Amino acid sequence: MTLVDELVKTLGLTRQPLLLAALDQLAEGVIVADEQGKLVFVNTAAHAIHGVKALDVAPEEYTETYQLLTVDEEPYPFEDLPLARAVMHGETVEDAHWKIKRPDGTIVDAVGTARPVLDSEGTQVASVLTLTDKTAELAAEKNLAAALEMKETLLYEVNHRVKNNLALISAMLRLQAKGLDGPGQEALRDISGRVNVLADVHGRLYQTGGHNEIEVVSFLTTILQDTIASLADEEVALRIEHEGAEKLTIDQAVPLSLAINEFTLNSIKHAFDEVEHPEISVRIEAKPEKLVVRYADNGCGLDPEKTQKKRRGIGQALITNLTSQLDAIVDQRTDAEGFAVDVTVPLKNDH
Repeated sequence: MTLVDELVKTLGLTRQPLLLAALDQLAEGVIVADEQGKLVFVNTAAHAIHGVKALDVAPEEYTETYQLLTVDEEPYPFEDLPLARAVMHGETVEDAHWKIKRPDGTIVDAVGTARPVLDSEGTQVASVLTLTDKTAELAAEKNLAAALEMKETLLYEVNHRVKNNLALISAMLRLQAKGLDGPGQEALRDISGRVNVLADVHGRLYQTGGHNEIEVVSFLTTILQDTIASLADEEVALRIEHEGAEKLTIDQAVPLSLAINEFTLNSIKHAFDEVEHPEISVRIEAKPEKLVVRYADNGCGLDPEKTQKKRRGIGQALITNLTSQLDAIVDQRTDAEGFAVDVTVPLKNDH
């Protein structure tokens, strides 16, 4: 029940002078029409909103007299006006939006409610329109929407450019690697692969329009497929199983993707020299409280001496970053049957 309804209920229609005095003090605009629809009262706030105060105006004259417009700034058909609908059909029209052209030419956005006024026997004896000037509020909302749209466009462009630049760097590293032999070539190829992971992250961001979140199950699948396709010198079977879906922020997705890429690089480089049918299997489980990635190959396992050396390398640094940045648990196992690792990332589910 609005304040106007409360006043009508409390003061009653028989105490008209007191009722009209109270209505004139309200901050929201109030316009009252009699049972024929002619305007009999326009309070001070309504006068200020319209820049016009005219009484004895019939419904068919509302639009022209008060310069009432649709939201598209066309003359408002009088029969569709909220107050006219209350007068002619006894309708209650809530939170309607229309525009008003003041005598000075300024346009006002108005939002209001019209309803019939009934006496104690339920007979319609008048109609009342309450309205508020929402020009500043709606303009602010429009400006905010435009700013958000501009931000979305800018982020899309930034992610697109970052992806392209990283892809270019990765290509340059691969090109440089072709002119080298041995460890130098291998190092540049590895760096190229890592840069390519970062490029893929930003590529996925601009493709999906999320800008800060990635559906990580499908993304990790793509990373695995691309890494094997670009770096494996022989055919390596990839078997992927997944359960559920989960979005991670870019700050979460990058270290996880780099770590999975690192495991794949190690398998391709070191695991399959004496394996007739090399295979990498990955199971990704997205659960409400955690994301689990189970990675395994059927290679020769990790040599303890090489493992010790790798603890000082970039790959180990990436895995350490995974545990420190995401509070992830990394459980690595290796034997003659191959290498396996389970990565468990706790999820807060606040996205």
